[in-house]
Amino acid sequence: MLTITKELRFDAAHRLFLSHLSEKENFELFGKCSRFHGHTYRLRITVAGPVGPSGMIINFTALKAIVKEEILSRYDHADLNELEEYQDCPPTAENMSLFIFSRLQAALGAKGVALKKIRLYETPDSWAEVDDDT
Repeated sequence: MLTITKELRFDAAHRLFLSHLSEKENFELFGKCSRFHGHTYRLRITVAGPVGPSGMIINFTALKAIVKEEILSRYDHADLNELEEYQDCPPTAENMSLFIFSRLQAALGAKGVALKKIRLYETPDSWAEVDDDT
């Protein structure tokens, strides 16, 4: 299977906490991430599909535009805790990855492109990954 991958970056801030826990309990669970802080995230999107007459699965520019519309317009320079999708769960890399995958899977599927995998780097050496088998 032929795939292509596009990587984009965005900056966002969050605080990991559970509202039913005290500040102390949140710190014990999430450590320093229980305090408000930010990251420069790297998001890798891998898609698959037939190679069309253009010689491409999808134009990288078109893929970037879809990711910008569906994800970056919500997440870039945002307080993630304020987003609707994180009102009932903390904006961890895992929860973010599940939401991003679901949102992009629908948008790309409408264009006839299969989303195979997303990888969200919270730091250069820490990431969460969702693939179409998850």
